[in-house]
Amino acid sequence: MKEAFNNFSLENSKQKARAKIKNFVGEWKEAYGRTVTQWLDEDYIDDYLTYIDYSVEVRCMIYTTNSIENLNRQIRKITKTKVSFEKEKNLLDLIL
Repeated sequence: MKEAFNNFSLENSKQKARAKIKNFVGEWKEAYGRTVTQWLDEDYIDDYLTYIDYSVEVRCMIYTTNSIENLNRQIRKITKTKVSFEKEKNLLDLIL
């Protein structure tokens, strides 16, 4: 699936992404059945491929959320054993 969503060059299009998804479904359909065949539904996949309508620079900003997800994961890891914080500053001190 990573190949299907890695569309950061000018020559990539929704049609090419759909072709990559079809290849993915063909390869994994037997093992995962209905789970992967839902990717062939045009209405379903169009929502995921919306970012291709934008310029390459904007595509990268839309697609890249790993650093945000990493930060959220670290905050959850630190705060999961704490029930509450007296002040907002105490939470920020713990995180930073």
